[in-house]
Amino acid sequence: MASKIWRFAGERGLTPRAVIFDLYGTLIDLYSWEANERLLAEMAATLSVPADTFSHLWIETYPERVTGAFTDDKSYILHLCSRLEIVPSETSIRAAIELKNEFTRRLMVPRPDARETLQKLKDGGLKLGLLTNCGREVPLYWGRTSLAPLVDVAVFSCEAGVKKPDPAAYLLTCKRLNVQPIHCVFVGDGGNRELEAAEEVGMKAIMIRTPEDNVFNPRRTASDGWPGRRVSRLGEVIDIVVGQA
Repeated sequence: MASKIWRFAGERGLTPRAVIFDLYGTLIDLYSWEANERLLAEMAATLSVPADTFSHLWIETYPERVTGAFTDDKSYILHLCSRLEIVPSETSIRAAIELKNEFTRRLMVPRPDARETLQKLKDGGLKLGLLTNCGREVPLYWGRTSLAPLVDVAVFSCEAGVKKPDPAAYLLTCKRLNVQPIHCVFVGDGGNRELEAAEEVGMKAIMIRTPEDNVFNPRRTASDGWPGRRVSRLGEVIDIVVGQA
């Protein structure tokens, strides 16, 4: 299968060697903005800090949080609380971190066709990568999923120190996969300009939006705003990338 022609409409002669996937909204469901706000409100209550201000700071410090600027979750929580001029107890810090971790653990459930899709791509001789913007709890729970053994390279922004849409994030993933961007396909839901950025470094990008995905997230490219290939199920990626078996 890996020797077949890349089946993007109107293009011939490019042989795909790797497929790189986003995580949230792609391999697993995307959490809703409302669910995230509820989590932050619970964390704020646990820390005895104002919910609105805590939520604002959480969003404001997103770049630092997902690029590993803080050594661990405790130091990050302490940073937020210091901005609010509040000194939380050790117990409340642990409780807030546990709320966040449990939220992530519940989300880390592969979509129904995710494992089969990855397996078929891998059976076809393609390398598989994961590139996700995330906090430090995600690598821990990712390793417990049924998808982790199928992915050759997983790049987590919190460990790599760089996040999408920075070209360096895509190039790092390619380097670790030992493939050139022109031989890569990137699949994602469009958050953080990830699709546009993938194509800017030479990849081909595919947007995925399942029929059930009606989650509002202001960081995502609007579905009707993406001019490239789109799929409604992960399994459709197989035919686009490697063609019919």
